[in-house]
Amino acid sequence: MPKTKKLQRKIESKLEKLSKLLDKIAETQIINSDDPETWDSDALYNLVENLKEAQKLLEDQPIEGKYDEFSQPLYEEGLCSLVDEYQAEAKEEF
Repeated sequence: MPKTKKLQRKIESKLEKLSKLLDKIAETQIINSDDPETWDSDALYNLVENLKEAQKLLEDQPIEGKYDEFSQPLYEEGLCSLVDEYQAEAKEEF
């Protein structure tokens, strides 16, 4: 199987997760700075957690307890790196 197909599956999976998080993030749009009745601390704390999760999907993350032969941490590629790699591979295939 071409490497771009494998990358495509990884990207699609992360994009699906990101899409769900973005839907949750959009729910906080009910908060209106001019209306104290809409100020909801639970919604804001949920927003913080969802934003952290979205950032983790986008950026490379160290894999806990896994290191290379030089004792450097191994990383799970984030969506940004996967898309960069996919585009580079696609250029090489053509």
